[in-house]
Amino acid sequence: MALLCLFLTLCYQAKGQSQDPPDSVLSLPTMRYLSLGFGSAYIKLNDEHMSPLNYNGGSIYAQLGAFKRKKNSIRNLAIGGSYITLGPMEDNREIDPRGQYLQLDINYAQHWYVKSLFNKTVRWYAGGKLNSHSNIRLNEQLYGAFITFLFSNGVYVSSLMEREVHISGRPLTISWQMDLPVVNHLIRPNYLNIYDFVNPEGDWLDERLGDSNWRTINSFTNIVSTISLIYPLGTSNALRLSYEWDFYRVRTGLPATSATHSFIFAFLFHY
Repeated sequence: MALLCLFLTLCYQAKGQSQDPPDSVLSLPTMRYLSLGFGSAYIKLNDEHMSPLNYNGGSIYAQLGAFKRKKNSIRNLAIGGSYITLGPMEDNREIDPRGQYLQLDINYAQHWYVKSLFNKTVRWYAGGKLNSHSNIRLNEQLYGAFITFLFSNGVYVSSLMEREVHISGRPLTISWQMDLPVVNHLIRPNYLNIYDFVNPEGDWLDERLGDSNWRTINSFTNIVSTISLIYPLGTSNALRLSYEWDFYRVRTGLPATSATHSFIFAFLFHY
C-alpha cells in the first residue's frame, strides 16, 4: 500500500524532462531483457479442504523471466516458485498441523499503449495475461487431508501505468500493474481425499479433471497487484525491485482464501 501511495504521488508531480537521458529504459525504441530474481514470499492461507485453521509462513522466492518493450507495447514472461513451511496461526496443542507448501506460477502478459495521463507524465497501457498457478500442500499430521492442492489456469484483463522520475540525474521507472480474472479453469480435491483408500482402482487424474470447473470472477476472485522499480545500469543492464500482492478466494464448495506477499530483487540482462 505504501508503494502504491508513492506511485500515485509521483503521478501528480510535474518535473518530467523534455528528453530522456540516453540510458533511460523508456528512451530506446526496443529493449529486451532476461531476468533472474530472488526474494521472499509470505502467505496466509485458509482452506477448509485442509483444515479450518488459518495458516501462514514465509520462505525464499525465485523467478526467471523475459521482458521486451517496444515504443507502444510491453511483453513479459515470468516463471516463479517457492517452498514454504506452513504453520497454524492459532494455538492448537492437540496435533502439530505444520506442513509444506509448494507453489509454481507461470504467466505471460501483453500490454499496449493507450494514452498519457497526468500532464503526459504517466503512460497507461491495457492488455491481458495468461496465468497458470499451482500450489500443493503436504501435511502428514492431517489424516484425510494429507495432500491438498489448487490448480488454476486462466485469462485475465490487465492494466499497467508507468512513470519515469530522476534521482541524482539517473532515471528510475516506476510502474503499477493490476490483473483481474475473466475466466479460470480450477482443479481442487474432493472433500475426502484419501484416494487410494476410497477407491484403490480409481484413476486419480481422470477423477480430478472430472471434478474441475470453469470459474468466473464471482466464484473465483483473484486480484494481483504489482509495483516495480527499474533502475538502469551503465552496461545496458538494469535492476528491478518488485512487490506483488496476490489474493484469491474460492466461493464454491468448501471455501478457500489466500493472500501472498512477494518481494523480488531481479537482475535484468540486456540481449
